[in-house]
Amino acid sequence: TMASANAALLLLLCLRWVDAGHFPLSNMYESLLFLSWGISAVHLYLALKVPQSAVAGTLTSPTALGILAFATLILPPELQKATALVPALKSNWLFMHVSVMMMSYATLLVGSLMSFGYLAI
Repeated sequence: TMASANAALLLLLCLRWVDAGHFPLSNMYESLLFLSWGISAVHLYLALKVPQSAVAGTLTSPTALGILAFATLILPPELQKATALVPALKSNWLFMHVSVMMMSYATLLVGSLMSFGYLAI
């Protein structure tokens, strides 16, 4: 289910945070993992708020899976490695600003998917 996928992505992000020593949003791979987690988190929130709507899962699950598949299978291995932060990113703002922005991207993406689904149905 989506809850287990969300928990697995959260565990992966936490392990990456411990391994790298910084919040895992410093490269494209980590950002895509966080975006997939954000999409699944928004999906779970919608499933709790509107339990009779199953349309959200049919649109968000393939999107999160596609983003995760792209990050894992298409990106070259050198882009998937955790590296040291550049000096410009060694700030508390990385955690606060980038995580809020990525969650807003996930929310916008889910909203766009839902509107496309509404237009198609």
